[in-house]
Order: sequence, then structure tokens, then C-alpha cells
Amino acid sequence: MAPKLWALASLLGVVALLLTPGSFGEMESEGFTTTTWLFPTTTEEMTATDGPVISQTEERPTQETDAPEIYQKAVEVSTTQRPEVVDVVTASPIGSASPPVGSSSLPTTAEEKVTTTAPPESLEYQHLLELAGVNLTSFLALYAPISASIKNEECRKQGRLYLRELQKFTLWASQMFDATTKFPFGILYGSTADMGNFDECIEVDVEVGNVAEEGTHMRGQYCLSTITFDQVVKGAPRSKIDLRNQEHLMHANTSSWAKIELAAQDPSRNARNEVHWGFCIPSACSASDWATHLNYILSHISPKLDVHAVATVEDKMCQVYEPLTLTVGAIILGLVFAIFVMIVSASTFYDVYPYLTGLPRNIQAPRLVHQLIMCFSAKANIDKLLSYKESNDGLECIHGLKMMSLCLIIMGHRLMFNLGSPLTNPEFVEGFYTKMTAMILLNGPIVVDTFFSISGFLVCYLLLHEYQKRKRINVFMLYVHRYVRLTPVYMVVLAFYTTLLVQFGSGPLWQQKVGLEAERCAESWWANVLYINNYVNPEKLCMFQSWYITCDMHLFIISPPIVYLLWKKPTLGKILLLTVTVASIVTSFLVTYVKRLDALLLLYMKTLSDPISNDTFRSMYIPTHTRASPYFIGMAAGYAKYVIQSREIKIPKLVVWAGWLIALVCIEGTVFSAWVFYSPGRPYDPLESALYGAFHRITWSIGTSWIIIAVSTGNGDFLKPFLVWPPIITLSRMTYCAFLSHGALQLYTVASARSPYYGSIYHLIWLSAGDIVLSFGASFVLTLLFESPIIGLEKIILGGGGSRDEDDLEGKQDGGAANGGHRGHLNNQIQELEGGSGRQRKNISVAVLEPCNRSEDMH
Repeated sequence: MAPKLWALASLLGVVALLLTPGSFGEMESEGFTTTTWLFPTTTEEMTATDGPVISQTEERPTQETDAPEIYQKAVEVSTTQRPEVVDVVTASPIGSASPPVGSSSLPTTAEEKVTTTAPPESLEYQHLLELAGVNLTSFLALYAPISASIKNEECRKQGRLYLRELQKFTLWASQMFDATTKFPFGILYGSTADMGNFDECIEVDVEVGNVAEEGTHMRGQYCLSTITFDQVVKGAPRSKIDLRNQEHLMHANTSSWAKIELAAQDPSRNARNEVHWGFCIPSACSASDWATHLNYILSHISPKLDVHAVATVEDKMCQVYEPLTLTVGAIILGLVFAIFVMIVSASTFYDVYPYLTGLPRNIQAPRLVHQLIMCFSAKANIDKLLSYKESNDGLECIHGLKMMSLCLIIMGHRLMFNLGSPLTNPEFVEGFYTKMTAMILLNGPIVVDTFFSISGFLVCYLLLHEYQKRKRINVFMLYVHRYVRLTPVYMVVLAFYTTLLVQFGSGPLWQQKVGLEAERCAESWWANVLYINNYVNPEKLCMFQSWYITCDMHLFIISPPIVYLLWKKPTLGKILLLTVTVASIVTSFLVTYVKRLDALLLLYMKTLSDPISNDTFRSMYIPTHTRASPYFIGMAAGYAKYVIQSREIKIPKLVVWAGWLIALVCIEGTVFSAWVFYSPGRPYDPLESALYGAFHRITWSIGTSWIIIAVSTGNGDFLKPFLVWPPIITLSRMTYCAFLSHGALQLYTVASARSPYYGSIYHLIWLSAGDIVLSFGASFVLTLLFESPIIGLEKIILGGGGSRDEDDLEGKQDGGAANGGHRGHLNNQIQELEGGSGRQRKNISVAVLEPCNRSEDMH
């Protein structure tokens, strides 16, 4: 079985030779007759068939013969006379009757024989190697779409032209052949993608000057094809050895099919029975034409190997070189960028001109015009990013938590993108799933709940102070403020996904990944803008990370009534908060149990190739009603912090130590307990999965909420220096735009890859470090061009302006706004706060409109 498996893996190489005329000689003495031709190469055959044919006269062995005995006697390779190499377009001989390239050492007469005396187990492989160069035309014809079953005559015409020129060793044809997959390797190791050379293929663009094909424009077209195969004969005995144990595998005398079938059935393993190979074919052929040709070949080769193989080629997986063509939407977005760049440049020049010329600062435009201009000044906004003033509530520590969590999220998304792409060493990753220490990475999605907890904490804590100070809050304007703060820059990124991103790159997987993302965004961008995309068309989710912003918006909307009750009627408010928390837990339990979902999003390679199509992702991972519990835990922590500070409660040392111990157990226990669900061979238990799915977010949120309370009350001094380090605070103010932009950068890298990745911890850290740097670089640009200016305009329009030297609230929690002094003044009550000199409590009350708007910044 192993030689047959290898033959199928090398289908377009060794197998082609296996099926050529005289491939095994006429071993009539052993009961075999000569194998017939798959493709015609004589003049008469080519003229009669105008394409590849298969003889129906092939004979089976006339008697049972033990193959090893044949080889022990001798393997005789003989041919009576080698057929002429013909022009497949004109059906006339090409050149002299000299042997094809590589065949000079092979026998050309019936008298010439080659005797092999190698050991039986290696003879078949050696024999295939001996056949190299035999019937080169038939071998090359496998790569040219000339099958009679192809209905597209222009495709067949270019296929014959390609084959003819390839026989002549013409440069453009040889380049197409050179760019094509030939002898795949590593299939049993899980490396099932051999992508050839994409760029070499699509660079072929020639006018063929042959008389018979005058005017033919030949362009290379790259097609990434999928071939799925399975064993025809079922029920064959299988080894009882657990193939997950590689040490046993090395010593086990078992069939390769056992490993192939195991991988097909095990969700944690990359399928070995589905391979992806890159072919370079003429551009006149469609994806269906090429699939027809491949299936024609497979239909005749598969029975000889006792396998069933089917080829599929999606339209989006066939690509030719296309010059950059901008759509109307892309042009409009480009103009928007250009206009904002010019406005920011002019405003910055206006701001720095007095410093450059020595003019008095009091010489400036009218007050309102001056304020509008300063909203766009890059210098002014950078100053706000770099400003830092310590508050008396200790909430600056949230900056460090946000920054650290966002970096972990970017690393987690890098892991997800890479695992969902072709790898050279999937077996290493498969072994990684079984290690408990790997849960630090594989359970990385739990970090998202840190941001839910932070958002709930800030909303509750800051609104309570605002109610205490103002008694009333214009909730409607609070919602308007939040929408205005988040949506404009979000729309810019959405527009980029929809229009420009797909124009900026290429690659074998480009259309499958970036093209698909652009299609989804074109269809469902409006759902993102309305913040309903996790419920409306979730199977067409635009920007895979955007679900978080939607969930946080939903939870923000329901928060003010709960906080109002906590302030007005604390007992009733606490009952309500407890009720919604329990309801969220029960909902998560029921959804997981009834739909028999996984306890958490398992980061398997099969799942991550397109996570949006996964049931657990759509039904459990992204809906608001299953993600709400960490947010409510954060609100409870915010209420506790409010009570501690307003009543000036000092937490006893014993409670502090107990709190840190419980937090450590909750966080570490949540992370490493996921290993249970990655354990190989563990049967699925819906009750177990539902319990974990409902409670693991609670335990994580309890741990992270304690960190905020402890550090902000002076009981976490060993962490505070890092969490409140000024550079960390500056970067945390850009986390919203970094969160929005990092997905596009990671998507670009995997979609433009020309070859499979090598998976390792080092490479993951290396790539993640680059992602973090580039994400914050893109965030810096988005912040200066869009986010800060729009927030400044919103303050002027809705809040009547304000002094530039007032402390910003993001200093507390909103790392996202890069808004320095831009604090949303949404109603008359908040506007009154603008008149003071920057008292700290005033900043906290204003912060309610900023951080809670932006805590979602960090998915």
C-alpha cells in the first residue's frame, strides 16, 4: 500500500511514467501484458483523437503471480521501437527520431534489457526511477489541458500549443511548467500544500508568432487545485497502535491508510487525504476546464492504485496577472485620505508656524476657527498623546492592562492566522495540542474577556461618580457621543477592507482570503455600522475581530439603567446586576448544551482555515448574550471600587493576600483547564462542555477585576510601575486604532504567502513582534488623521469647546482615544465641567464619556 500511496502523491510525476507505454516491459512470461497509453503520441493516434485517450483493451494479469518473485528473477524493461515525438498541434513529427530527453541510457530495441537485482522492497521505487525520460510527451501532457472531455476549444487549443512549445523547450512554456507542482512531499506529515511558483507563472505573457497559431496571446494562469482521495477497498484490517504516539508509529508495521484515516476523522489533525497543488495553465482555460482535465486523469489513474480521487478547482483559486484597477469606492476612499492628509498638514503648519517664525502666539485666527484648526493639528494631538497626569483614584493601571492584553490578542490572532494557513510541519502543531503548557497560547482567546471586564468596570465606576455629582445624565446624548467617538474611524477601516485592501497584493491564497473578506464586507458593512453584525449575517462577518466592538456597544447600551439603580437604590441595583449575570451564565450553558458545541473555540487547523464557518464561533463566541458575563463581573468590580473609594475603606492585608491567591488560581486555572478539551481521544461530554463554557469566563474576569481593584487601591505596587509607565500609557491611548488595523496586516501576510509556513514558537514571537510594531504604526496614522480630529470636532459641536490644558480622562481607562483633552461633553451637565481648571474628580466624571466609549478599543 505504501508504494501506491506514494504513487498517488506523485500523481503528476512518477505515476505519469508508471502508466506510459512499456513501463513495465512485456513481462508475458509472468502473465502480464503491456500497459496501454494514457495519451496518444503517434501521428495516427493524435490525428484520430485530437486529445488524450484511454484504451479499453488493457488486460489484467492472466495468472496470479507473486510480485517479489518476479523481481527476484529479473525486471525486464523492453520496447520494440520508440514512437515518434509529434507536434500536438499539427500532428507532424518534430525534429529527428532521436530519443526524448533523459532516455539515452534506456534500451531502444527488444534485445536491450536491464536486469535489476536490488532487494524486493525497493525494486518498485527503483524501477519507477529507471523509467525517467520514457515517453516524455505522455508525461508532459498531464500538465496541459488537452483532454477531449474539455468543451472549451480555445482552452484545448492553447493547451496543445503549450505542450508543443514545452517539447521544444521554449522559454515561456518551460517557465509555466517550472512554476507547476510536480513531486509533492510531506503529505503524511500533514504538509498537503505544494503551491509551486505563483509569480513565475503569472509573469508569462507572450504573443506566439507561429503560423498555425498566429496572434495567439498566451498568458500564464495560476490555479491552486484541491485533490481529495480515499481508499476504494474498505474494511481492511487496521493496526491497533495509537498513531498519536510517534514513537510507536516509527516501529509499527501498519498501513499508511491508518494514519490518513485517523487524520481525516480527528478534528485536531490536518487532513492527509486532501492535497492542494499549484498548476500553471493557459489563461484561456477556466477553473472548471482544468478540473475536468484533472478528473479525466484521475479517473484513469485512480483505479490502478485502488483509490478514489476527485479534483476540485474554485474560480477564485485561478488567477492571472491583472493591472491595478481602482473601483469608484477605492477612488473615493483615496480622496478622503488625501483630503485629511492635506488638512492635517495645513493645520500642523498653522500650529508650528509661530514657533518657526517667532511670531506672538496671540496672533491667531478667530476663536472658533482656531479651535477647528487645532483639532487637526498633528503637533497638538501628539502632545496630548504624550501628556500624563496622575489621578488620585489609581486607575492609570488600566492603561498597562489594556496594552498588555492587546499585545497578547495580536499574538493570538497571529497564531490563528498561521494555523489556518498551509504549514510545512503540521505534525508539530498536532503534538502541540496535547501539551498543557500550550494552553497559554491555545486558550489565548480568553484574553478578550479582560477588555469586557475593563469596559464594565469603567462604565459602572465613572457613571456612579457622575450620578453622584450631577444627579442626572442625558443618557441619549451619552449614546450619541459613544457612537460618534467609535464609528468614523471604524468606517474608514471598513471601507479599506471593502475597496483598497484587495488591490494591494497577490498570492496563491489572496482571493481565497482577502478576496473573500472583501466580498463579505461589501455585503455586510452596513451591519457593522449599525452594530448588529454578530446577529445579522454572522456567516458573512466583515472584519473577524469586529464582533467585539458590537458586543461592547450592546452591553454599554444596557449599562446606564443598571448603574442608575446601583446609585439610586443599591439593593435593587445589586439584585438586578446579579440577575443579568446569572442569566448570561445560564444562557451560555444552554446554548452550549443544546447545540452540543465545544466548550471553547478550539484552535484547530481545520477550524481556523475559516473560523466564521465554525458553529462554536457563530453561536457561542461572538453573540452578545453569551459574552456578557465578564462585562457584568467588571461592573460589579467597578461598584466595589466606587464603594471602597467613597467610603475610604482600607482593605485588610489578609484580604489582600487572599484576593491575590484567588485571582492567581482563577486566572491560571482558567487558562490551563482548557487542556482537558484538547486531550486526544477524549469523548465529547455536552454537560462538561456546557459547564466550562458557562463558567470559565467568570473565573477569568474575577481574576482580572481583582488586579484592577488591588493595584488602584495601593495593594499591587509590584505591578504598578509597569502598568503606569508613561510610554505604556501613550501606546494604550492608541489601542482602539491598533485593534482595528492589526487584522488587515495579519490577513495580508498570510494571503500573500508564496509557500507554507514553518510553525515554531520562535517564529510566532518574531511575527507577533512585527505585527505589534506595524499595528501601532498604522494606529498612529489613523489617530492623527481621523480619530483625534473627529473627537475634537465632536467636542466643539456638541460640547461648546474647552480648554486644551485640561486633564484627559483616557489617562484612566480609555487608552483608545489619543484625545488628550478631548473628553466628550455630551450634554449641558457635562459642559459645566469644562469651565474649571482641571480638578481630578471632574476628570473622572468626564471620563465616563470617554473610557466607556473606548474600552472596547481593545478586543
